[in-house]
Amino acid sequence: MRTLKPLFRYFVILTFFGLVIGLYNSCEDPAADDLYLEETISNEELYPWQDLLQQLDMQSDIMFVQSGESIQDVLDDAKSGSVIYIEPGSYQEEISTNKTDIKLIGFSLDPDDLVIKNAEKGNIEIVNLYEKGRFNNLQNKSFRNGKRSCLRHMTREDLGGGIAHYQFDIAMGSGEFDVVTIHRVVKENRAYKPIRTKGHVFMVHGAIQDFDDIFLTAGAETINAETSSPYFLASNKIDVWGIDMGWTKVPMETTDFSFMEGWGVEKDVTHALKAMSIARLIRGLTRQGFSRMNLLGFSYGVDVAYGAANRETQQHWYCRDVKGIIPVDRGLKSEDVNVQANNCDDAFDKKTLLNSPKFEDPWGVGLINAGNLALSNPDGDSPFYPGITNSQFMVFAGSQGFFSADQNGYLYSDPMRFINLSVNLSPYWPMQVNYELNAIKCPTEDVSYDDHFSEISVPIFYIGAEMAAGQSGVYTSSLTSSSDITNHIVPGYSHADLWFAYNADELVWSPLRDWIKNHK
Repeated sequence: MRTLKPLFRYFVILTFFGLVIGLYNSCEDPAADDLYLEETISNEELYPWQDLLQQLDMQSDIMFVQSGESIQDVLDDAKSGSVIYIEPGSYQEEISTNKTDIKLIGFSLDPDDLVIKNAEKGNIEIVNLYEKGRFNNLQNKSFRNGKRSCLRHMTREDLGGGIAHYQFDIAMGSGEFDVVTIHRVVKENRAYKPIRTKGHVFMVHGAIQDFDDIFLTAGAETINAETSSPYFLASNKIDVWGIDMGWTKVPMETTDFSFMEGWGVEKDVTHALKAMSIARLIRGLTRQGFSRMNLLGFSYGVDVAYGAANRETQQHWYCRDVKGIIPVDRGLKSEDVNVQANNCDDAFDKKTLLNSPKFEDPWGVGLINAGNLALSNPDGDSPFYPGITNSQFMVFAGSQGFFSADQNGYLYSDPMRFINLSVNLSPYWPMQVNYELNAIKCPTEDVSYDDHFSEISVPIFYIGAEMAAGQSGVYTSSLTSSSDITNHIVPGYSHADLWFAYNADELVWSPLRDWIKNHK
């Protein structure tokens, strides 16, 4: 029989495989051979862990009890079908309930790190993750109820400097594009064993982007602490997570967009919150704790971040995943009547398109084609703008609100990074989302993700670019009831400079790191 130590090395990856089983009732069952593991991990090594972990059950309502909190309080607020995960700690309380369809699972990472008074009486299953025999004893217990994994694909990439990048493709529903990718960038002691981090953030990308496009690689030839915000944060002991929305996976050749009908901000909010629950669980299982997370949204991602905080104002504290929000360079609201009028006009135009019907916005298609020309034939005449070259057109396109520029080019960023980025953009995103971005600023239109905006009370760190959204984000945060608001406007920067600029690590990412460490 193999010893525990070699098996424990793979605990993180294997636990995730098992625990996503049965996560969402609406998941489409993938074939077993759809799952991907790195070639370095053999089936023989996986089997005893995967066989058990696939039986653990996580319903759509996921709740956590952190050390110092009350199991009974969480249990009292839990809905039918919930699974409550209990992190290591000492819980000296009497536990009682008449709810028979709720599961309570305590995770113990070391001997004596989890003490629950009358655990058996409270119907609490204790899973000793350090004890292989305990897993064998649990294998006959049917936690899964016949559900299969929503995990489609998983990879781990070594970025150098002890930094690893994990990707998990997760089915959120039965639709072909109801699949998101969850990212984790974290510093490790060794493979699959993260260091004890000093803060955390979950990052949501903007329109026609994904996590890699705008955050991780951002068109750079080399990923390091000066070119990549997640790498910078991870090297400073921040646990970095992110998401690719399902619509980022729609291929260029798609012709039927009926699946995008009704795909608005609320759907992306749901996907982001579910992804955060998974991130919290994995963090807990890798000794980071189950704590709520700081949610960062850039550009369109600001709507998702505020939308998540808005929704959670109507939920009990124990049901929430968001600890704080970090809106980056977008204001959801405006007191300027001209801005309001312009957004009403744009909302009307997009509503007309939706009714035509046209459910997709092909904004990315043109940029992808132009970027490919700039890379393959940089000095050729641009078909998009007579009199300039393909590369000149892309520099011009980037200067239209994305990068600060003058007649000589970009002021703070390398234009080649924008060209490299452009060919990897998403060709389409939902027209419904695009409509709602204007509708939220129009007094005569109605969206649901701001219904409780004034009740948002979590800490807020707004980052703005002076030459882009700038102060509009300051006004937006002032409409909340948060008593902890910090505004950071970067002079001279435009929208994308916040992630691409030569000195973004000093002017943007360092203040972000400091705020995260103070709000862990």
